[in-house]
Amino acid sequence: MALPVAHTAVALGLTRSRDPLAWVFLGFLSILPDFDFILVWGLGLPIDIYHRTFSHSLFFCVAMALLWMVIRPARLKAISPLLVAMVLLSHSFLDMLCTADVLDHGVVFFWPLSDYTMGWPTLVPLYLFFGSSPFSFSGAIRFTFLEMLLAGPLWLSARSLRIGLLWCARLFRSAEIAPASQQE
Repeated sequence: MALPVAHTAVALGLTRSRDPLAWVFLGFLSILPDFDFILVWGLGLPIDIYHRTFSHSLFFCVAMALLWMVIRPARLKAISPLLVAMVLLSHSFLDMLCTADVLDHGVVFFWPLSDYTMGWPTLVPLYLFFGSSPFSFSGAIRFTFLEMLLAGPLWLSARSLRIGLLWCARLFRSAEIAPASQQE
Protein backbone atom coordinates (compact mmCIF):
# COMPACT_ATOMS: atom_id res chain seq x y z
CA MET A 1 0.00 0.00 0.00
CA ALA A 2 1.81 3.09 -1.23
CA LEU A 3 1.11 6.23 0.76
CA PRO A 4 1.05 9.87 -0.43
CA VAL A 5 4.76 10.46 0.28
CA ALA A 6 5.81 7.82 -2.26
CA HIS A 7 3.31 8.96 -4.89
CA THR A 8 4.39 12.59 -4.50
CA ALA A 9 8.09 11.70 -4.70
CA VAL A 10 7.53 9.97 -8.03
CA ALA A 11 5.44 12.89 -9.35
CA LEU A 12 8.11 15.43 -8.42
CA GLY A 13 10.75 13.26 -10.02
CA LEU A 14 8.84 13.38 -13.31
CA THR A 15 8.93 17.19 -13.54
CA ARG A 16 11.70 19.69 -14.04
CA SER A 17 9.60 22.58 -12.77
CA ARG A 18 10.88 24.62 -9.85
CA ASP A 19 7.50 26.29 -9.25
CA PRO A 20 6.13 25.49 -5.76
CA LEU A 21 2.55 25.79 -7.05
CA ALA A 22 3.32 23.15 -9.69
CA TRP A 23 4.78 20.91 -6.97
CA VAL A 24 1.62 21.26 -4.87
CA PHE A 25 -0.55 20.54 -7.91
CA LEU A 26 1.52 17.49 -8.89
CA GLY A 27 1.43 16.25 -5.29
CA PHE A 28 -2.36 16.51 -5.32
CA LEU A 29 -2.53 14.92 -8.77
CA SER A 30 -0.33 12.03 -7.62
CA ILE A 31 -2.91 10.99 -5.00
CA LEU A 32 -6.03 11.88 -7.01
CA PRO A 33 -6.74 8.23 -7.96
CA ASP A 34 -7.16 7.38 -4.27
CA PHE A 35 -10.06 9.81 -4.01
CA ASP A 36 -12.17 6.82 -5.04
CA PHE A 37 -12.21 6.17 -1.28
CA ILE A 38 -14.88 8.88 -1.10
CA LEU A 39 -17.21 6.37 -2.75
CA VAL A 40 -16.16 3.67 -0.30
CA TRP A 41 -16.05 5.57 2.98
CA GLY A 42 -18.50 8.37 2.21
CA LEU A 43 -21.21 6.38 0.46
CA GLY A 44 -20.53 3.00 2.04
CA LEU A 45 -19.93 1.24 -1.27
CA PRO A 46 -17.89 -2.00 -1.33
CA ILE A 47 -14.14 -1.35 -1.43
CA ASP A 48 -13.39 -4.32 -3.71
CA ILE A 49 -15.70 -2.94 -6.42
CA TYR A 50 -14.68 0.73 -6.38
CA HIS A 51 -11.11 1.08 -5.06
CA ARG A 52 -8.29 0.66 -7.60
CA THR A 53 -10.72 0.33 -10.50
CA PHE A 54 -11.81 3.27 -12.66
CA SER A 55 -9.55 5.88 -11.02
CA HIS A 56 -6.47 3.67 -11.40
CA SER A 57 -7.11 2.83 -15.05
CA LEU A 58 -5.45 3.85 -18.28
CA PHE A 59 -8.81 5.31 -19.32
CA PHE A 60 -8.80 7.65 -16.28
CA CYS A 61 -5.25 8.81 -17.07
CA VAL A 62 -6.14 9.66 -20.66
CA ALA A 63 -9.43 11.33 -19.67
CA MET A 64 -7.68 13.51 -17.06
CA ALA A 65 -4.94 14.46 -19.54
CA LEU A 66 -7.57 15.49 -22.10
CA LEU A 67 -9.46 17.43 -19.43
CA TRP A 68 -6.20 19.17 -18.46
CA MET A 69 -5.74 20.23 -22.10
CA VAL A 70 -9.07 22.06 -21.86
CA ILE A 71 -8.95 23.59 -18.36
CA ARG A 72 -5.22 24.21 -17.83
CA PRO A 73 -4.78 27.61 -16.14
CA ALA A 74 -2.12 30.04 -17.41
CA ARG A 75 -0.20 29.79 -14.12
CA LEU A 76 0.29 26.05 -14.66
CA LYS A 77 0.96 26.00 -18.42
CA ALA A 78 4.32 24.31 -17.73
CA ILE A 79 2.47 21.15 -16.68
CA SER A 80 1.74 19.37 -19.93
CA PRO A 81 -1.09 16.88 -20.48
CA LEU A 82 1.60 14.24 -21.00
CA LEU A 83 2.99 14.97 -17.52
CA VAL A 84 -0.53 14.70 -16.06
CA ALA A 85 -0.95 11.29 -17.68
CA MET A 86 2.50 10.13 -16.51
CA VAL A 87 1.85 11.19 -12.91
CA LEU A 88 -1.50 9.37 -12.87
CA LEU A 89 0.05 6.30 -14.50
CA SER A 90 2.84 6.35 -11.93
CA HIS A 91 0.22 6.13 -9.18
CA SER A 92 -1.24 2.98 -10.70
CA PHE A 93 2.17 1.38 -11.28
CA LEU A 94 3.35 2.16 -7.75
CA ASP A 95 0.15 0.62 -6.38
CA MET A 96 0.81 -2.45 -8.52
CA LEU A 97 4.24 -2.82 -6.89
CA CYS A 98 2.61 -2.72 -3.45
CA THR A 99 -0.07 -5.35 -4.09
CA ALA A 100 0.19 -8.36 -1.82
CA ASP A 101 -3.02 -10.04 -3.00
CA VAL A 102 -3.56 -9.35 -6.68
CA LEU A 103 -7.04 -10.87 -6.80
CA ASP A 104 -8.43 -8.78 -3.94
CA HIS A 105 -6.31 -5.62 -4.08
CA GLY A 106 -4.84 -5.45 -7.57
CA VAL A 107 -5.24 -2.56 -9.98
CA VAL A 108 -7.88 -2.84 -12.72
CA PHE A 109 -5.65 -1.05 -15.22
CA PHE A 110 -7.72 -1.70 -18.35
CA TRP A 111 -11.11 -0.73 -16.86
CA PRO A 112 -13.81 -0.57 -18.42
CA LEU A 113 -12.57 -3.01 -21.09
CA SER A 114 -11.52 -5.64 -18.58
CA ASP A 115 -11.90 -6.36 -14.87
CA TYR A 116 -8.58 -8.21 -14.76
CA THR A 117 -6.54 -7.10 -11.72
CA MET A 118 -2.81 -6.56 -12.02
CA GLY A 119 -0.06 -6.33 -9.46
CA TRP A 120 3.47 -7.39 -8.60
CA PRO A 121 4.33 -7.75 -4.90
CA THR A 122 7.80 -6.20 -5.34
CA LEU A 123 7.66 -3.79 -2.38
CA VAL A 124 5.43 -5.95 -0.17
CA PRO A 125 8.32 -7.49 1.86
CA LEU A 126 9.42 -3.98 2.90
CA TYR A 127 5.91 -3.08 4.00
CA LEU A 128 5.56 -6.35 5.93
CA PHE A 129 8.89 -5.72 7.65
CA PHE A 130 7.62 -2.36 8.90
CA GLY A 131 4.24 -3.70 10.02
CA SER A 132 1.12 -5.17 8.57
CA SER A 133 -1.25 -2.18 8.60
CA PRO A 134 -0.92 1.61 8.40
CA PHE A 135 -4.40 2.11 9.91
CA SER A 136 -3.27 2.37 13.52
CA PHE A 137 -1.28 5.23 15.02
CA SER A 138 1.93 3.20 15.41
CA GLY A 139 1.39 1.59 12.00
CA ALA A 140 0.96 4.98 10.38
CA ILE A 141 4.22 6.19 11.95
CA ARG A 142 6.09 3.08 10.74
CA PHE A 143 4.65 3.28 7.23
CA THR A 144 5.39 7.01 6.99
CA PHE A 145 8.99 6.29 8.00
CA LEU A 146 9.19 3.61 5.29
CA GLU A 147 7.72 6.00 2.74
CA MET A 148 10.32 8.61 3.67
CA LEU A 149 13.06 5.99 3.17
CA LEU A 150 11.60 5.06 -0.22
CA ALA A 151 11.00 8.67 -1.34
CA GLY A 152 14.59 9.33 -2.40
CA PRO A 153 15.06 6.19 -4.52
CA LEU A 154 11.58 6.61 -6.03
CA TRP A 155 12.29 10.26 -6.89
CA LEU A 156 15.62 9.30 -8.44
CA SER A 157 14.02 6.47 -10.44
CA ALA A 158 11.32 8.81 -11.77
CA ARG A 159 13.91 11.48 -12.57
CA SER A 160 16.04 8.92 -14.42
CA LEU A 161 12.98 7.72 -16.35
CA ARG A 162 12.14 11.31 -17.36
CA ILE A 163 15.71 12.00 -18.48
CA GLY A 164 15.85 8.70 -20.38
CA LEU A 165 12.59 9.42 -22.18
CA LEU A 166 13.75 12.91 -23.12
CA TRP A 167 17.05 11.51 -24.38
CA CYS A 168 15.20 8.92 -26.52
CA ALA A 169 12.89 11.62 -27.89
CA ARG A 170 15.88 13.80 -28.85
CA LEU A 171 17.61 10.83 -30.45
CA PHE A 172 14.46 10.01 -32.40
CA ARG A 173 14.06 13.63 -33.55
CA SER A 174 17.70 13.87 -34.63
CA ALA A 175 17.39 10.59 -36.59
CA GLU A 176 14.25 11.93 -38.22
CA ILE A 177 15.94 15.19 -39.22
CA ALA A 178 19.29 13.73 -40.35
CA PRO A 179 18.11 11.87 -43.49
CA ALA A 180 16.25 14.96 -44.76
CA SER A 181 19.40 17.11 -44.49
CA GLN A 182 21.54 14.43 -46.15
CA GLN A 183 19.24 14.31 -49.19
CA GLU A 184 19.88 17.95 -50.07
